[in-house]
Amino acid sequence: SMAQRNSRSPSSRGSSSSRSGSRSDDEEPPVTVIRAELVRGHRPVVVSEVPVYVALRDKDGRFFEDKGSCPHVRYRWLRGPVIKPCFFHPHKMSQIRDVAKTFQCYCSKDCFLRGWHSLPQHMWQCKVEEDFNEEPIAEWIEVAITRSYCPSHQDIDRPLRLDIIPVMKDGRDSPCGGMSITTGTVIPTPKEARTRRMISNGGTFNAEWLSKQFKVMNWNVLADLYATESIYPYCEKWALSWTWRKHLILKELKSMAADIITLQEVQKDSYDEWFRTQLAEAGYEGVFQQKKRDPIFHRGKYTAEGCATFYKTTRFKRVDKHVVDYDKLSQNEVRCILPDQQMAEKGMQRLSKGNIALAVILEDLHIKTTHGSQATGPQGGHLICVVNTHILCDPSAADVKLWQAHLLLQTLKQMPVSNMPLLICGDFNSTPDSAVYEYMRRGQVRSDHEDLRADPCGLLKQLSLRHSLCMATAYETCNGREAQYTNYTEDFKGTLDYIWFSPDALAVLAISQVDDESQLMQETALPSSTRPSDHVSLVATFMFHDAPVDTQEVRGQATGGGSRSVGGLPGAMGGGGPNPYHLGGTGATLVAGADGGPAGPVGCGASRWDPNASSWNSFRI
Repeated sequence: SMAQRNSRSPSSRGSSSSRSGSRSDDEEPPVTVIRAELVRGHRPVVVSEVPVYVALRDKDGRFFEDKGSCPHVRYRWLRGPVIKPCFFHPHKMSQIRDVAKTFQCYCSKDCFLRGWHSLPQHMWQCKVEEDFNEEPIAEWIEVAITRSYCPSHQDIDRPLRLDIIPVMKDGRDSPCGGMSITTGTVIPTPKEARTRRMISNGGTFNAEWLSKQFKVMNWNVLADLYATESIYPYCEKWALSWTWRKHLILKELKSMAADIITLQEVQKDSYDEWFRTQLAEAGYEGVFQQKKRDPIFHRGKYTAEGCATFYKTTRFKRVDKHVVDYDKLSQNEVRCILPDQQMAEKGMQRLSKGNIALAVILEDLHIKTTHGSQATGPQGGHLICVVNTHILCDPSAADVKLWQAHLLLQTLKQMPVSNMPLLICGDFNSTPDSAVYEYMRRGQVRSDHEDLRADPCGLLKQLSLRHSLCMATAYETCNGREAQYTNYTEDFKGTLDYIWFSPDALAVLAISQVDDESQLMQETALPSSTRPSDHVSLVATFMFHDAPVDTQEVRGQATGGGSRSVGGLPGAMGGGGPNPYHLGGTGATLVAGADGGPAGPVGCGASRWDPNASSWNSFRI
């Protein structure tokens, strides 16, 4: 019922090589091909030279690489027969053809069985005539006689073969000592970083904002540790390779030109060897914090992944940083709420996942504060606390996710400077209907929320799940709803990533449009050959308010889900009116309590950064 491609068809995994002939002393060529291969994980791409490594050995036993200058060897490129892509995974070469029922091609046994059992009949192909069941051996056409070759559009969906042939002193081709490489099928050229439309937040866009706005980008870039074929079977191996993905990630980071970048799943070695150096050339400084987990042995060395925050040095200066260690904070909290030692140990075992948050306090070098209650840096500029976090991903641990969100918000309440605007960016592994989202958005969680039902260690019922930080998300504020997808895989499609901000101190001016589903599913799901992560990046532009906003009104809008403007500002909680940038008003800002009432003035404390004050690290929940 199925026909396996025979040995003449090239492997879908990069390349294969074979040696020609056997050597005899009287016909020994001047050079012998010792090694010939493609760059690991590479698939030929249209208009990109196929990278080939060729090592030769001469009669004296010397080894050397030939880059095309050796006169004793010649090269020949051939184009093979069309190999149809997999029906379910169109960016993967097929390995199996069903010749009995669906007459479609598939990349694996799993896909074949899926097609055999579930493919609707109107999607079946016409029966293949028996004469054409096998591809003719002779269907290889010479396309070049040079060492280098750039595939053309005619090569798409066809394998290439490079013959490396030693030449005898009399000019004849040697019958021995040569080698051939067969590639996977040729793919179209990957597009440059996509341009993404910015959606403004209503009202008249004031030209004055252009000099005052700053752009924030958040992205889970998918660590190489997790980019495996078993997790992403629909993605080609070459497209999963870090050597391919790192360039696409950098292109997107540079094309967005954000002033602040928060990345998750950054490996320590990738940060040191790629992100830090490449982004430094683009004008960024960075801070990295790995998760509190044991390093993993990966590609010959131990490594770990974590969060990295970058900022443009022309716009911001780092004032301080703080690491929120969820495990360490949990130890103190669990001992207080679970006095029974055995229960406390069980609770800690469930909570100890190694997740962290990285908080970086930045001072704006361009925009100075205009009001005494605004958080002010050493040079008189606005202060902002940029938080970058990656909450636990386990779908069966909603209690742990909510616990981590609670620890984060309780820690941020104790910042060493009052009134400091917050940006909380990251992968929260929580959808908009989750308890984590509701807690951050509304300051509390409904007692009948589904995520509260599973509490195996009795941790949540001991917590007072209330906070007084007024938070909103950039995408809901601008667009009336969250992005439809920020994570798009074959198994899960939904929104997990957010850019939270303090609407009493910051106005969100615009957000970048997230790709619609038709784009995301072009190669089944993410990652793909053009989208290097399983997550979509989020981008938003912000501006500091000129003066404090009535936080009571902002909280009322936040908890009520309204979208009208607060004080005429476009980014507080909705669209603004004419000339919405300037605001009047003085006095201390009130932060609303979780029940909607005032929790007390926070504008009366110290709002200027004091480097001699107690370190943030001394603050405890």
